Amino acid sequence: MFENSTKWYDALYSLKDYQQESEAIVSFLRREHPRAESILDIACGTAEHDKYLSFTYSVDGIDINSEFIEIASTKNPDGDYICADMTDFDLSRTYDIVLCLFSSIGYVKTIDNVIKTLLCFKKHLSEDGIIVIEPWFVPAAWNPDDRVHMLTGETAEGKICRMNISEQKDSLSILNFHYLIGTGNGVEYFTELHELGLFSLEEIMEAFNTVELSVKYDKDGLTGRGLYIARHKSV
Repeated sequence: MFENSTKWYDALYSLKDYQQESEAIVSFLRREHPRAESILDIACGTAEHDKYLSFTYSVDGIDINSEFIEIASTKNPDGDYICADMTDFDLSRTYDIVLCLFSSIGYVKTIDNVIKTLLCFKKHLSEDGIIVIEPWFVPAAWNPDDRVHMLTGETAEGKICRMNISEQKDSLSILNFHYLIGTGNGVEYFTELHELGLFSLEEIMEAFNTVELSVKYDKDGLTGRGLYIARHKSV
């Protein structure tokens, strides 16, 4: 995932207004947990959200991509950023909010891995804390077709174009990204395969129940993909 495109990630997603999104996240979190002070950002990427969330919270993060972790550490130098797999990690501390945005949960691919992931999230959750997960598409909403999707970006170093069509194999959505990157050294081409699990609402809700977390579902969420908000059952 993003093995070769890491340093171009922010350029590709420059269309996103991270400051506005972060303000919406803070407003939401204040309603759900007014006393929260700390956040663990799971699959933090380059920490573009954390750069703004850190104005309000103490923010740490994990990501499976070590280059993302290096970038994240520069954007929120007061945070601790660790390279780790969300299905199996132990930071030996808890947080008021465990946050997993931008549909990153889809990358665990299977419901068994969702359960393992939720157990890790729960282990890092303070007694009155909340888990907030932005899901990937449910199976009924995933409609692979022959339309071409494209993102472009630009930095002082050069320009990038990413193109793909959507596919599906069993319960996996498949995004085979094709990249062209042009710099003063020439034009480079490479591909990256991204596979994300398609989980139904019922499957995810049952996964939360399996790990003994109470959960509610906000169908709109922050970006229209919905949100799961979970707590310890004793709270």
